[in-house]
Amino acid sequence: MVNTVGRPNFEACYKAVMSKECDYACVPVENSLGGSIHENYDLMLRYDLTIVAEHDFRVHHCLSAKNGVKKNDIKFAISHPQALAQCDNYLRANGITPIPTYDTAGSAKMISENDLPPGCTVENTAAIASDLAAETYGLNVLESCIEDDDSNFTRFLLLGRKGIVQYLTKDVPAKTSVVFTLPDSPGALYKALACFSLRDIDFSKIESRPTSANLLQFLRFRSQLEGKKAREAAKMPRFRYCFYLDFLASELDEDAQNALHHLREQASFMRVLGSYPQKSRLVGPIHAAAQTIERIGSGASSVTLPSDKDTGRLKIGIIGYGNFGRFLGKKIASQHEVSCLDTIDKSKEAHEDGISYFPPYDVSSFLKSVDVVVFAVSLNEFEEVVRSIPVDPLEGKLVVEVCPLGTHPKNIMMQYFPFNTDILCCNPMFGPSSAASDNWDGLPLIYDKVRVIDLRRANKFLSIFEDARCKMVEMQTEEADAFTADAEFITHLTGRVLDRESLPPTIVCSKEYAALLDVADMTAADSFDLFYGLFKFNKNASSHLNKMRDNLAKIERQIAAREAYLTAKAELQNDERQRLLAECKDLLREVARGNIMDDGDISDDFEEKLVSSPPVVLGISADSNSTIGTNSTIPSK
Repeated sequence: MVNTVGRPNFEACYKAVMSKECDYACVPVENSLGGSIHENYDLMLRYDLTIVAEHDFRVHHCLSAKNGVKKNDIKFAISHPQALAQCDNYLRANGITPIPTYDTAGSAKMISENDLPPGCTVENTAAIASDLAAETYGLNVLESCIEDDDSNFTRFLLLGRKGIVQYLTKDVPAKTSVVFTLPDSPGALYKALACFSLRDIDFSKIESRPTSANLLQFLRFRSQLEGKKAREAAKMPRFRYCFYLDFLASELDEDAQNALHHLREQASFMRVLGSYPQKSRLVGPIHAAAQTIERIGSGASSVTLPSDKDTGRLKIGIIGYGNFGRFLGKKIASQHEVSCLDTIDKSKEAHEDGISYFPPYDVSSFLKSVDVVVFAVSLNEFEEVVRSIPVDPLEGKLVVEVCPLGTHPKNIMMQYFPFNTDILCCNPMFGPSSAASDNWDGLPLIYDKVRVIDLRRANKFLSIFEDARCKMVEMQTEEADAFTADAEFITHLTGRVLDRESLPPTIVCSKEYAALLDVADMTAADSFDLFYGLFKFNKNASSHLNKMRDNLAKIERQIAAREAYLTAKAELQNDERQRLLAECKDLLREVARGNIMDDGDISDDFEEKLVSSPPVVLGISADSNSTIGTNSTIPSK
């Protein structure tokens, strides 16, 4: 049995497969008349799904309206933008104004439910959709096959969590899709395509798309890992593109593997989106399922997902209602029912935030009243807090930690909590000092579904951050700590070394100084417990401290060496000046006494000294009875 599930948008299809609510997603990627559906190309890069099959579907569009409505009455046509583009000539010829909506079948549903855009009525509006959609929603087909060309095909891709390249035998014509970015250098694209053409590998499609912000950030990060300076990374062109390429070969073919290795050497980033059979063929488990359907004669049925049925609010409890716990609680309380528990009486703060407060002695009631438990305590106290609460009430619940480093809390939770307790590690890389409580747009959240049975509940909790437009990064806790631990420690260390009070205010300041002020401000609001936790649970922290100390000592030595050099240089210059002055005095005394020798008798050594000596203007007494003024001159040879 194949169960089909409708989703409100393309991204919801990807999410349904990623969350394991669905096994596969079938999405359109291009139309022979309307061109590519760029959103799905971007989503393939964002979500880690693999292409397992393709299908070219012949599209027939119908103009459908309510019963009793005639074609001459139609002034507006609603449908998906791609469908409207495919029927553009027809709409122009009939004087019908196109109005884009979210879906073709959805437009038929909108007419049947009289849920139409402003200015549209069921009497003057038709839907461009299939005849099946018209039949499903009780509409009358006014005209069929209204697409502009009879070669109107839409290419669909079937996406899954696992690839099927191992099932592609030599007798199965295959296709492979890749995406890559190239350095900003002359001939880069030519060289990339030559990786395939030199091996006689044919292409079926190539297209460029602007690079996403996440990929740009990755490219800058990789440039730093390769030792390039930050300012060089900032020289990336304003418009950076990804190239999507389909070539006609299996990923496992020897020539294709060599071509991909060659491309990886040239590309800044490269990813294989999938290797799959051409022209609607199925292989592997998908083929086996299709044969089963044909054998037993069962068809497809439409179902709903558990996430569609559940629209209720989560009951979320926060353990630790300090600055960060309160920061999270205010945001979460706008969508879900929140309660908190703290060893310090936080009833006043909780009342102000619309949150229920539980005292420590009532921890059992607190745990029984919630679905999700969030530990918003410091790294130093985490193990002590976990040991102090009863674990039996946590069975079947979701436990979330939000510490800046997740490896230590993860190990503690895996050790103490029951096996049927879901565990989610989250690291919001922002806080009260770096973000407004109501604006988390673009701020990063790193999360790891360590042990999750109830995916619906975990995804619903994560949707709090998704709806706030956080930058969601799924990464294993150990890997995330390896990337962020050193950076977080150095940031807080720098902020504490700077000390906000030691940075004087100024009316005009450089960007660099403003950045230092921001770092000092952000870290000044954080407690020393947070900083100590970053030190204690980071094995590299001591080496960073020593390196910071060595760097400061090195700077002091450099300053001392420079000052000693300048002092010595000044002294040497002064000694030389005194020597020259003494020679000039002797010379002037000789002139004043008239003991100068004839011009031809002046020694070469004396002449050399006279010529090489810098000009000096002096007022010197030759003896006690005579002086030479500042305008006196020495006779030339």
